[in-house]
Amino acid sequence: MVRGDFAGYLFSAAKGELKPELVSFNEGWSICVILASAGYPASSRNGDVIAGLDSVNGSRVFHCGTRRGDSGFETNGGRVLAVVAQGDTREAAREKAYQSAGGIIFDGQQRRSDIGRMHFE
Repeated sequence: MVRGDFAGYLFSAAKGELKPELVSFNEGWSICVILASAGYPASSRNGDVIAGLDSVNGSRVFHCGTRRGDSGFETNGGRVLAVVAQGDTREAAREKAYQSAGGIIFDGQQRRSDIGRMHFE
């Protein structure tokens, strides 16, 4: 995870005056699992109610293709949610991300099962 003044860091870099002291990075790993809607990537389905967002603990959930509906959040695009978890190891971050993603439910949900795995596993 990046901490500090990331915008200031990028601005200084754009001016050719890179200031590495403006940011720091956490040790460890971050894994992001995308939850996609039915039909993605060729198309996407909208209006499916999303349940389980309040059950996520220890991970961050970023809304990508969601909207507020009468019953709470619902799908509104192909890439619906990004679930991000950190851990000391790749395996720990991966386990936490998939555990958190597993508690989020909506009709037609798709997600890859190989995120964070090494190609030779």
